Amino acid sequence: MVVEEDGLKNICKMSHNKFLNNVEDAVQYLFSLPDEEGTTGINIALEPPDDGAESDADDPSEDIVDVGEENVNLLGARILAKPPHIELTNRNSCHEPCSSWSLPVIVSEDQECNTHKETKVQTEPPKKKQKKHKPTYTWEKCETEQCDGTAFSGQQVHKPSVLNSWSDEGLTPVDVFKVFWDEEIMGMIREETNRYHQVKFGKELSVTFDELHQVFGIFLLSGYNSVPNRRLFWSRQADTRCLAVIQSGMGLNRFEDIVRSLHFVDNSKKPTEDRIFKVRPLFEHFNKKFMNLAQPLPVTWAIDEAMEPYYGRHGLKQFIRGKPVRFGSKFWCLCSTEGLLISFKLYEGKETGYEEGLTIGESVVETLSKGTVPKGSNGYIDNYFTTLPLLESFRKADINLTGTIRKDKVRDVPLLLNMKKMERGYAEMYRDNDKNIAVCQWNDNSDVKVATNKTDTVSLAMGKCKRWSKKKKEVVCLPQPVIIQQYNKGMGGVDLFDQLRGKYRVAFRKRAWYFPLFRFLLNATIVNGWLMYRNIHKVTQLDFLREIVNVLLKPSEKPSRFVPLKTPDCVRYDRTDHNIVMGETQRRCGVCKKNVKPKCTKCDVALHVQCWVKYHTKE
Repeated sequence: MVVEEDGLKNICKMSHNKFLNNVEDAVQYLFSLPDEEGTTGINIALEPPDDGAESDADDPSEDIVDVGEENVNLLGARILAKPPHIELTNRNSCHEPCSSWSLPVIVSEDQECNTHKETKVQTEPPKKKQKKHKPTYTWEKCETEQCDGTAFSGQQVHKPSVLNSWSDEGLTPVDVFKVFWDEEIMGMIREETNRYHQVKFGKELSVTFDELHQVFGIFLLSGYNSVPNRRLFWSRQADTRCLAVIQSGMGLNRFEDIVRSLHFVDNSKKPTEDRIFKVRPLFEHFNKKFMNLAQPLPVTWAIDEAMEPYYGRHGLKQFIRGKPVRFGSKFWCLCSTEGLLISFKLYEGKETGYEEGLTIGESVVETLSKGTVPKGSNGYIDNYFTTLPLLESFRKADINLTGTIRKDKVRDVPLLLNMKKMERGYAEMYRDNDKNIAVCQWNDNSDVKVATNKTDTVSLAMGKCKRWSKKKKEVVCLPQPVIIQQYNKGMGGVDLFDQLRGKYRVAFRKRAWYFPLFRFLLNATIVNGWLMYRNIHKVTQLDFLREIVNVLLKPSEKPSRFVPLKTPDCVRYDRTDHNIVMGETQRRCGVCKKNVKPKCTKCDVALHVQCWVKYHTKE
């Protein structure tokens, strides 16, 4: 709306800025004005009451339209906590019904642009994320040389130094198992399990070390002796009977009570921001235990992900398409080429436990390897972790790192975009001599890209590999970069560990979200124990596991309280002082096996009256 300056002044003169106390006074004042005043309307502003003030309690009828004297009185004095704001105005005038209201300003065409600038609310633009400094590289194409078969040797077998003491002491498989699950960690589990049961159920559980070992033995037994329902382990039927569990002395109800209360930390000391506090003591214990037992650390290692199945509902559960285990908890693992687990870390989310300024993959590799693996060692990772700045960082730390790399991370490298047009076995390499980083591209069944900071002559040479040719219908020899051969031999450590762990994985499940994390550690100790023990004695993984289970399930030395001691025959048949009294509770009759209260005072055996003579008479 555009109004000239003179017309704006005339309109403003016609407005009545008169404020009255009630509607009745406003109507009377309106009728008293002469016609030339031009007052044509009443503006009534009803402000809402303050918090806690009395508000409208009785609304007038909706049928009242005419505002007369009799109807005005219907507006009671307590309808509103605040009096109404009443103003007489001209319909064409500029007015402000309430001082707290904000109304549009009428301006001329010349002032419209300037006024718009003055009334516009100035808001600061959102701060943009500072882009990470992108390093620059100078790439030069490498001339590949043919490497003879003796130039590249296989990987060295890793043998921890603790094996010498194990061999001298003559440790058995169960002794190796107890090296991992030592008295310190078992004492902690026993204490926290008893505490949780006392708090949760209000009574003592009093679990012992022998009972915990028996529970662990039943867990491990389910890995190679599976039944549809775990209660069938205690079945005495011929088709499902398991003598190892039945003879162990661990009853079903006792087992259920221990598993139900199995705990590893005091819940009353819950940290504020630790998502896995339930198993944090276990993780710290076994990370330290695996690291100490693997000394000296291997010179060839790999980092990859491993999944532990879990089908419940929890924020830590992950889904990875195409994996053998699609749903579960994801672990980052550092393993040797033999599959020995050295260090691990649970994936807790994108913003949990990772260094600022690094990708998740870079942070995982930095956390697991830097400061732990020896200098000069060879590490292998996949394309989820590999970046050129990561390789440069490890080059400065004197650690060789090699990994497959995604094409969006090597856009500055002048590689061929379409390798399918090249013949199978074609390869090209580019190297940055200043930062000692090389990128290799090789055409196999698909395009393979590998980046490394290992730039010696042998690693950047060309070797040979065998492939099946569909055209020739025979096996042919193709050129293959040596760095890819080294990657294929060194990268499979985590996959091998995952395969061995899933071979006899504990089949027991529990509703608690932290039980799969405990199960991961239990299976990992079996795999690590066997990989180390087989260097001393040639034994299969199944035989190693079975020997542990058979020892753990041996019955405890304490006799069962339900098995009465047998009365000697010289006392039973001497016919002297065999008196009958009424016992406090019912017991099994020594003859017919039915419940009965009477008992023999000398033999301490419950007997019916009709069974008395038969029991004390020798046949």
